[in-house]
Amino acid sequence: MKKIVLILAGLISVGILLLVIDYMDKESPIKVKISMEGSVFKNAEFIQKKDGQLKLKLASDEAFMSDDGKFMDLKNLTMFFPDKEFTVKAQRGFYYPETGNLTLSGGIEGFSKNYTVYGTEAYWSPKEGTLYSEKPLKIETKKFSVNGNSGKANADLVELNKGVVAIVYANKK
Repeated sequence: MKKIVLILAGLISVGILLLVIDYMDKESPIKVKISMEGSVFKNAEFIQKKDGQLKLKLASDEAFMSDDGKFMDLKNLTMFFPDKEFTVKAQRGFYYPETGNLTLSGGIEGFSKNYTVYGTEAYWSPKEGTLYSEKPLKIETKKFSVNGNSGKANADLVELNKGVVAIVYANKK
């Protein structure tokens, strides 16, 4: 008799458990919306891929999302373009998520295997794949140094404008 009561109590418990699980499954899932506005991220990293290939990697010591969510204020940032093996570092940047545009300022340094670019302020347009500056720029290689009061650079061309001064170093033998 005790066995029958225990089996019956076990079946009732399993039945109640199944009813509770079935009820929970029928309830609509809880939806959570996370708001990043006004948030600060430490050691933030943003990665942009196209067709599974890395196109841009942006890292920042600190990223602050504005209260309206329209831009991020980045501190001590590094951008890496793997296609061109080109890295850009800046003390500060403002990233606009809707357009992908980025304004860089403070001790900008861009470098690859063959050259280094120095500046104080620049604007990156991902749609055009071009870096613009209305402030003085300097490009240095082992063979020459060029200064200009403004310029632009993309994957195919670096162009300096206004007051361009170039120094070409003699070949050492």
